[in-house]
Amino acid sequence: MENISFETQIKEEDLFRFNWHHALGQRIMSLTLGILLLLVLMLKFDTLPVFWRMAYVLFAAIIIFYMPFTLKTRAKLQMQQEVFKHPIKYQLKDTGIVVSSPTSEEPAELPWEYVFKVATWKEYLLIYSNRVNAYIIPKEDIGDVYEPAVDYIKNHVEDYKLQIK
Repeated sequence: MENISFETQIKEEDLFRFNWHHALGQRIMSLTLGILLLLVLMLKFDTLPVFWRMAYVLFAAIIIFYMPFTLKTRAKLQMQQEVFKHPIKYQLKDTGIVVSSPTSEEPAELPWEYVFKVATWKEYLLIYSNRVNAYIIPKEDIGDVYEPAVDYIKNHVEDYKLQIK
């Protein structure tokens, strides 16, 4: 099969959405706890002093809004890294995925057998090198090459590692 090449430019929104997607369990837990605090406040509202009423509302707000704020801040900090200031070039070869950036002296290669998982999520193609880290590839950045790239990946990655819709 012929090699496939494309470039992507990761934006802050891409990083935020990826981190948001991976923090699902934490988001559910913090939202549940925040709502629980608000329910307790509503049930005990008449018996609580004003200080505790305000404290419940404040704690619930902190618990509910902490996660989105933290993830947004993390994405901003990550975008300050040199690697995200330039386009990243991907080349799909028979041996693996070659990733290069103007910030690195030599390209990195992820052999196909070391690919942990390949998934699509919303408008992204995600190629995981382990449970947490992935190459985030916005579908809009690769346009016409998306379908051939997915076919190429399907031919080189075991079926149980594919979560492509």
